[in-house]
Amino acid sequence: MITIPAIDLRGGKVVRLVHGDPSAATVYGDDAVAVAVAFHEAGAKMIHVVDLDAALGDGENKDIIARICGSVPVPVETGGGLRSMRSIAGVIEAGAARAVIGTSAALDPGLLDEAVGTFGARVIVSLDVKDRIVMTHGWKEVAGPLEEILARLSASDVPRFMITQINVDGTMRGPDIELYRWACELTDRPIIASGGVADADDLRALATTRVEGAIVGKAIYEGALDLHEVVEL
Repeated sequence: MITIPAIDLRGGKVVRLVHGDPSAATVYGDDAVAVAVAFHEAGAKMIHVVDLDAALGDGENKDIIARICGSVPVPVETGGGLRSMRSIAGVIEAGAARAVIGTSAALDPGLLDEAVGTFGARVIVSLDVKDRIVMTHGWKEVAGPLEEILARLSASDVPRFMITQINVDGTMRGPDIELYRWACELTDRPIIASGGVADADDLRALATTRVEGAIVGKAIYEGALDLHEVVEL
């Protein structure tokens, strides 16, 4: 399992949200490229970037994402507001190794089929989960049980999933290990875990499941986790 450090962009700054609430943002820096380079120097094998402005529909950070991709030799996966083939192609053209499509877009069969048909393994479907129910539209609307949606999307040749446990996202309260263990039994596709990681023990626990990676943000920024010690478990 690899540890994937996260950079969330809001107004060009590096931030972290709690439960995805833009009004509960903590700013950790104004040089995202420098943060990405520091992650690479710490040994990160991949970097996860989220364009919160694009996700919220009030701007975008495409230029910064392109600079990040051009500044580190490791793959960068990025998401946020990717709801059309144009936006998906845009981040790939900017240098991203993978495009992360949110649940709302993924539940559009035409878009999903076209994205996977065009970009193959460079597509990740991100599912936001609360109590094993997939939520959409800012975590306000119910899409359905995780078990059903994973089965449906796996049948559509989705190459990889990211599952975010939204009730602990940004809280450092620890991930639900059993959620990921269960989810890995529901699909043969790789799963990336996201949300709640507080320290190295949480990552070691996730490594006992079949997840291929774990996204970590706040624990690194708050100094609770030394990235170079846990880049691969």
